[in-house]
Amino acid sequence: MKYPGIIILLCFSLLHVSPVFSQTDADVKQLADEVRKEVWGWNIPAFNNREIPAAYANEPAVVMARHHEIKAISKNKFKFRGLVAAKYKEIYFTNTFREMVKINDKATLEEFSEFSYQKSKKLAKFFSPKLKGRLVFLGVRIIKPDGSIKEVNVDEEVLTKDHNSEQRSKVAVPGLEVGDIIDYFFCQQEEEAIAGYKTDPYLFVFGDDKPILHYSIHCEAGPTCALEYRAMNGAPEFSVKKDADDDNILDAQYKNIDKAPVGLWMSSARQLPILRLNIRIGGPKKIRRKEGEVYRNQPYQQIIEDVKIDMKEDFNGSTLGLVADALTDEIKSMIKRARKSDDLPKDSLPYYAYYAFRYIAFYRVTANSQINVGIERNYQMPNKKKFLELLSLILNNLRIENKIILATSRYGPDTKQVLLVDDFEYIIKTLGNQPVYMCAEGVFTNANFVPAEYEGQDNQSLTTAGSGKIVLKINDEQPEKIPASKATSNVKRENINISIDSDMEKLNIDRQSTLTGEMRYGAQRALLLFEDYYEEERKALSVKESFMETFADSRRNRSLAEEYKVAFAKARTEWKEQFENEIESEYGDKPKDISLYRIDNMGLRHTRPDLVYSTHFQMEGWVKKGGANYIVDIGKLIGTQTTLKPDQRARKVDVYMSCARSFQYSIRLNIPQGYTAEGVEKLSVNKSNTAGVFKAEAKQEGNSILLTVTKTYNSAFEPVSNWPQLMEIIDAAHDFEAAKILLRKR
Repeated sequence: MKYPGIIILLCFSLLHVSPVFSQTDADVKQLADEVRKEVWGWNIPAFNNREIPAAYANEPAVVMARHHEIKAISKNKFKFRGLVAAKYKEIYFTNTFREMVKINDKATLEEFSEFSYQKSKKLAKFFSPKLKGRLVFLGVRIIKPDGSIKEVNVDEEVLTKDHNSEQRSKVAVPGLEVGDIIDYFFCQQEEEAIAGYKTDPYLFVFGDDKPILHYSIHCEAGPTCALEYRAMNGAPEFSVKKDADDDNILDAQYKNIDKAPVGLWMSSARQLPILRLNIRIGGPKKIRRKEGEVYRNQPYQQIIEDVKIDMKEDFNGSTLGLVADALTDEIKSMIKRARKSDDLPKDSLPYYAYYAFRYIAFYRVTANSQINVGIERNYQMPNKKKFLELLSLILNNLRIENKIILATSRYGPDTKQVLLVDDFEYIIKTLGNQPVYMCAEGVFTNANFVPAEYEGQDNQSLTTAGSGKIVLKINDEQPEKIPASKATSNVKRENINISIDSDMEKLNIDRQSTLTGEMRYGAQRALLLFEDYYEEERKALSVKESFMETFADSRRNRSLAEEYKVAFAKARTEWKEQFENEIESEYGDKPKDISLYRIDNMGLRHTRPDLVYSTHFQMEGWVKKGGANYIVDIGKLIGTQTTLKPDQRARKVDVYMSCARSFQYSIRLNIPQGYTAEGVEKLSVNKSNTAGVFKAEAKQEGNSILLTVTKTYNSAFEPVSNWPQLMEIIDAAHDFEAAKILLRKR
């Protein structure tokens, strides 16, 4: 028996949308005026400062003041609204961020010359018609060097999205110049929240790519709210006090914060001082916090206990078990068909179960499915926890013992600094002599693949057991450490054959790209077509009929088959553009023409995990005439390389990269008749140290130049002491990108 509606609900969290906002345009405009008057009138001395310390005088930009204000208070205390008294446990949320920045260069000027923001949004919430929506207000002022202040008319906006559930706007900032100070704010207001409503946690990061002179935080929360916060990485603690209405008032500040290389290989959650704040309203049903209390830096063991409560509720107090039973029956039927066709070896049951469930969640199409066959389908993400909890139950039903690892990402808090159950990512590991890891990263995740961000850390795990009531056992004595992958596992390999066009103006490039491990997933999402990967997986799972054949055989759904044919054809006509975008992202230039684009292997399974694709295209502007001779930009064939800015070279923090990885290029350039090549010997480079390798070997064989280039980063993490070694590899690759050869006329 199938439950497609429930399955979709659990796997993808399709949400009920609440009613439209009640405010009229006039109401919203009046409210916006009140908000601006309130925020511009804040009595915060830092926003009256116009002087920059001498130490920051040469910085491209300086954040002179930054303030974050959070309010979760009852209607009658809500300062921006003239409303009547509140019902018990009904509160309003405001989240206001204000910042004042001194602009000292053109790059910063461009950064602040335009604001794009979500102006309004309906809030999604099950069974809560009272929860209405979110409004966002913007205010912008320009402060000139002479002290004059000009407020920007933000009502002169351009709507970039105008939908019944969301509105987005773009506002230009005319008159802004280098030397000015820009003072702006965003104020987000959420209407009436009822007891049990869970807000997103707030994150206050004391660091930026600009120095910050003063950062302050103010929070007001009503007595029906429970607050929990964590000060991470040396962040200041909140001061906490009660006001006359028994509201909790939290304040914190940090001054003279040096800039950090946040845009280059950092994990802010592990390297910068951060305050995290979570507001719970009325005390949730599953994980209880006492109303009116402030919980400071709770031990991680408490969060582990919260995870157990949360998971038990999912397993034993929801429809998850019923869905798992129904899916298990369906997967068992699929297994029987596969075994009859000899497509399922006995030792591959965990793998088959994983791919069958992935097929049901992402690939299978029913008559009620929305027609979605373009590239956007590749970016679908499940509710990872529900996906893996459901899969764990299915594995139990198939007598495949498993446990759930509570993993933390290198880009989030470590295990000892978690605040919420959502800080943990679930990863399934089957038990036995040959364990199999199972993740839920998306449409193309293979069995036994774990994203590199979860590697190399000690994690707690929970073993699931039992039928009916699920029992969870914490494995305290056996921490789980997911092995770190090596650079040889995460490889981008390119075989490139080049000829110069007869007009001596363009390069004809034949390229085959092979991506392994961590390197492949982005390209899979960008390049694969649903029509192709659906068909491949259907056959691999021994599913007899495609949905197209099923629809065509049905009088009621026959027209749907025709609609899908049209949709498939449209997606294939757009496919060329996806390859053009891939080439441009790789080389920084658009191809002149692309005459071949083909997927050779989709990399859908652990048995054939590599993504392999071929392209044939032309590049213009890489061959330049110099008298009777020509100069070829041969270094560009290894793609765009990292360029370090001057202020990124003096690094003070450790280096967090995506993964250990390797880039390998095998290039053959055919020399045109009547020309000789000069400068080949200068292409050879050999930089090798503890952090990595950049090596290029070049030689001429007959009328061809053979070039082999390897760039390797040995580890995903390097201590700052190894930054000089990393820079040596980065600089060598950057310099090689500019390498040229001369073709001299004989």
